[in-house]
Amino acid sequence: MIKKSITIFFLFFLLSNNSYSQKLEFGLKGGTNFATQKLNGISGVESITGYHIGGFLYFKLPILFGIQVEGQYSTQGSEFQINQVMNKNNLRYINIPILIRNDFGPFNFHFGPQFGILTDAFSLKGVKNSIKDQFLGRDFSIVVGIAVRLPANLGLSLRYVKGLRNISDNNILNNETKNTMFQLSLKYSLIKWGIKKRKK
Repeated sequence: MIKKSITIFFLFFLLSNNSYSQKLEFGLKGGTNFATQKLNGISGVESITGYHIGGFLYFKLPILFGIQVEGQYSTQGSEFQINQVMNKNNLRYINIPILIRNDFGPFNFHFGPQFGILTDAFSLKGVKNSIKDQFLGRDFSIVVGIAVRLPANLGLSLRYVKGLRNISDNNILNNETKNTMFQLSLKYSLIKWGIKKRKK
């Protein structure tokens, strides 16, 4: 389903008229994750610092907003204590946000769904142990963020990502687990067609 959605967006762009192609932005982005998890029945869960890296494609629709599609490799998880032993969940995702973006001068507000594909999961309790079988292979979140254009084709964004789906495999774990994180990102636009530059 995710692959079909991305394909539709790209076909929509390629078949669009010239007014669409003049309002396109494509580039790279990456930054820091401040990630944690909601763990049902476990208190004192602490956040961990991870990272995300990937790319984005934005195209303006002939109305107030445009669509921004991203692909990110993201490291997430949390730290928590059980029986005085510190545990650390380390999860690796390919995240695909599909966002509505509205620009206000150099600023933009964006929100929408994010689909996650789990690529790896392990815990650290002195040694590295795989826990991928304890989690579902898919995640679903909602994204809300704000960004600003900077000189030299750069941009800075801050967003909140709230997991809406229990990612624990109920056949193995009895508790509920949901991902949550703040993301601070720096982007670099390789292509900017029809995007107004900031005045010096």
